Amino acid sequence: MPHLVPILALLLQVQATNAELGYRFTLPAGFTPFPEAQTQKDVLGCWSEETPASTHGGMVLCVSRLHGVLPREAMRQRDVPANTRIVTFKWKGFDVQGLHTSASQNGEPVFALVAQVPLRREAVQVVFAGPADQEARGNTLMTSTLGTLEGETNWLTDSERAGRLGNIAGWWIGIAIAVVAVLIWRNRRRAPAVAAPPRRGR
Repeated sequence: MPHLVPILALLLQVQATNAELGYRFTLPAGFTPFPEAQTQKDVLGCWSEETPASTHGGMVLCVSRLHGVLPREAMRQRDVPANTRIVTFKWKGFDVQGLHTSASQNGEPVFALVAQVPLRREAVQVVFAGPADQEARGNTLMTSTLGTLEGETNWLTDSERAGRLGNIAGWWIGIAIAVVAVLIWRNRRRAPAVAAPPRRGR
């Protein structure tokens, strides 16, 4: 029986896939589809925690498209806003760049982590966002999620590095999506349940 535990754990893992861009990854445990956030432009998929670990709300995971390939030229700290810093994540043995930013929603601090993944067909951004007290956990979830993300990569050669895809507007796509997604999540959780109408006797 003990040897069946790893097999059952694998069977319970939920895969997120996108045939168009050719990637797949394992969703973190406890994350379920969050279709409300997918109305945002460029969002390919969004999920939220079914049972938040924080009293301030749950975390949100989103994947958005970047409409182009990603060169290996590094982003510079001076090119991003003051409340944002460039961070690095590991993906398939490569150092991929991302962003960390802090913001405030309805008077409560929130964070957003963005990792840009250089897929061959089109680069994507993986975004984790949520209450500030879950930031360390969000970083752990980002690392583990990138570790499961499969897809063909496209790093450009030196001669092809003519420009940087991730300009300021591009970098902020993921952050804007994250902030909107967290707000939608909170509003959905705070909405009162609609009582079912009483049944009439026959």
